[in-house]
Amino acid sequence: MELCQADIARLVRRGRADGSFYEIGEDGIPRLINEQGYCVLFDRERKRCTEYASRPLGCTIYPVNLTEDGEVVVDALCPEGDSLSEEEIAVKGRRLRQLLRTIDAEAERRLRT
Repeated sequence: MELCQADIARLVRRGRADGSFYEIGEDGIPRLINEQGYCVLFDRERKRCTEYASRPLGCTIYPVNLTEDGEVVVDALCPEGDSLSEEEIAVKGRRLRQLLRTIDAEAERRLRT
């Protein structure tokens, strides 16, 4: 999951050590770390997110995603995907586009410094 600076700051305020839950790729984009196929924020014993109330924006937008062509789609792997209305999908799609623009702009600034 890609992260924006607001996601990182929020999780750091919650007590997560900066840099302990994400890595910055060569493209300058921070992403949550996966451990053995699971998000670092996922509690495998309890089967839930440890930061649900403060989870990254991309997680709140999921299961809405964009295709390579920019089409808004619902991830077919999500068992709750069919519970979203067309309006919810459209709203989440707009939020996702804005989030990706923010993440890209932040990555560009990061790579310039």
